[in-house]
Amino acid sequence: MGNMNFTVVRKNFLIFHLIVIFAIFVSIATGMRIRLLTDDELLWLSPLLPQGAIHDVHFISGIIITSICLVYLFIKKKKANKHQSKYHIWVNRFGYLVIVFAVISGWLQYFQTSQTYIFNAHFTACLLVVCFILLHSYVYLIQFGFKIIAAIVPIDLFKNIRLTAAISSVIALVLVLYIGLDTNKHQQMIVSTIDYQDFIDIDGKDQETFWQKAKAVKVFTSGGANFINGSTEVTIKSAANPQEIYFLFQWQDPTQSLLHMPIVKDNAQWTIKQDGFYQFDEQTFYEDKFAVLVSKTCDFGADGTAKLGPKPIKGKPQNFHKKGYHVSPDHTVRDLWHWKAVRTNKMILMDDNYIGKAKTARTGERRYTAGYAPDGKESGAYVMNWQWYQRDSIKPKRLPIEPSFITKNTHISKASILPWFESKPYNINDDKYDDGTLLPSVLYRSNRFEGDRADIRAKGTWDKGVWTLELARKRNTGSKHDVVLENDVCIWASAFDRSQIAHTRHERPIQLKFASL
Repeated sequence: MGNMNFTVVRKNFLIFHLIVIFAIFVSIATGMRIRLLTDDELLWLSPLLPQGAIHDVHFISGIIITSICLVYLFIKKKKANKHQSKYHIWVNRFGYLVIVFAVISGWLQYFQTSQTYIFNAHFTACLLVVCFILLHSYVYLIQFGFKIIAAIVPIDLFKNIRLTAAISSVIALVLVLYIGLDTNKHQQMIVSTIDYQDFIDIDGKDQETFWQKAKAVKVFTSGGANFINGSTEVTIKSAANPQEIYFLFQWQDPTQSLLHMPIVKDNAQWTIKQDGFYQFDEQTFYEDKFAVLVSKTCDFGADGTAKLGPKPIKGKPQNFHKKGYHVSPDHTVRDLWHWKAVRTNKMILMDDNYIGKAKTARTGERRYTAGYAPDGKESGAYVMNWQWYQRDSIKPKRLPIEPSFITKNTHISKASILPWFESKPYNINDDKYDDGTLLPSVLYRSNRFEGDRADIRAKGTWDKGVWTLELARKRNTGSKHDVVLENDVCIWASAFDRSQIAHTRHERPIQLKFASL
């Protein structure tokens, strides 16, 4: 394997290489945890990966690796390869390529490049970097044996001026990049000014004149279930008067999904048609949805609210799907608007929720949601049309009075909603339905929410593979669970394609800038 002098390697490059490897391992571990949100086949890795708020750590490790790559261009000896074997030379060349590939694809994803392959390309680069580390480690073990371990202690680190200068340069460059990127980590969206007299009909269409004039911001989101390549581009427009703000969201979704886990009769028993709901991660028999996170601050990881892993919050229950929770990192409320194509669209509402501090778990509570909770309501709601959830069989709460709510076609949207006053309490004597019969799973108690939970009027329409969602909300609702919509407030958008929690996402938030009113 060559006669490279071990002392020379130790003095010149070993410590630098250890820093590189440490940064790469941190980046791989945190990146893999983020990838688990999308790739269920990798969940077996979950016990090996870090948990909690890891988006910032991944971002910083990416800056460190980028800085090392730039500094390395200037410190590498031109004749460093003359004592190395051909195997070592080609392993190093492979490593240079895949690390550069990982860095470039990572930054393209950070800047939300509208290319569907970038998300998967970055993951592929991660796997190739792992291969490089294994091959590279093999080289040094063959050349130097286990005495390589003794070289980890940097006895003469600062005696090597060149190495010290390299490390100092990396630190300086990391600080410069971090400060520069942190200062410009969000996109800005101008909120157009409209007059009180401007009429707007919340109908899920962009027919109003001011929508045609409003400047759009496009955000590429990725990592969702069922979308083509897991990605969709979201176009956002906004307008406001002194009292109200309006948003128009449009995103591509090839299929209009209007089922919500219909109840089906099978072998003389009622069951829920599902493919993951038992672990709160349904991705087949579910409705399309859209969510907007609103916050006064603009940090990574959905403003620091994303805590990833099966048990990312100390002292709180483990989640069933092993992917994580949302919780406020500083106990300050973040607003969360949640539109649901079946459950809220006919109410002409978005479900007004919030993210706060992690709540206390209740005995017997099957689904713990940490800091995610709905705003209060005075009346009105929807509930699930089963008395108690069981994976294999359930008993409906109510049965339809009219046969029009009964179907055997899973693509008919009426199989999802049953109004309270068009139904009757379940009675076994009325249960004479044949196998294959579908009942609605969503039971409307009224036609809409009332109170704090009903602050957002919203309507979505689907046409030719595109959802258009139009909404209106007071800029200041007066609620302790809502964020006042003013200059510098940030928003994040997430689309769901017939999935319960597997939504698309983007790292850089959109910062609101109101035109003078």
